Amino acid sequence: MLEKTFGQKEPSKKYTERVGAYGVGFDKNGKIPVAMTHLYNGKEGYFLLGGGIENDETHSRCIERECLEEAGLKVMPLNFVCKGDYFHFIEQTNTFFHGIGYFYYMEIDKVIANPTEPDHHLVWLTMDEVKEKLFLPHQIWAVEEIYKAFVKKALS
Repeated sequence: MLEKTFGQKEPSKKYTERVGAYGVGFDKNGKIPVAMTHLYNGKEGYFLLGGGIENDETHSRCIERECLEEAGLKVMPLNFVCKGDYFHFIEQTNTFFHGIGYFYYMEIDKVIANPTEPDHHLVWLTMDEVKEKLFLPHQIWAVEEIYKAFVKKALS
């Protein structure tokens, strides 16, 4: 399994751990759907579609639910590609956080509803924009890995 850790774990700190599943797909123009929301400082933050796994749901079900909630987008997760995690400190909540993400290549169907999370907006980014705008480094890395595995191969 392809796996990579970002950030440094400080041994003396207690981390809040969150496990999530995220989908990366590409439209016919090679753009990737992401959620744009506002951060605590009022700036825009861009994140992959997906999120925390609830109860005992599968990774696929989590991605399908989160894509619908965050973007109104119907998707089909197809292939698990990589696992990335990120140790960091969130100043706004004074929390040491350990985000663990399972990243999947997904097929994008279409927008079928309005998002149920009113602070999330569907935005389509190019690969260059993803590298520039995504907020979390393990998500940027995962997009690059999925691009190499599925899009770049298809173009070769």
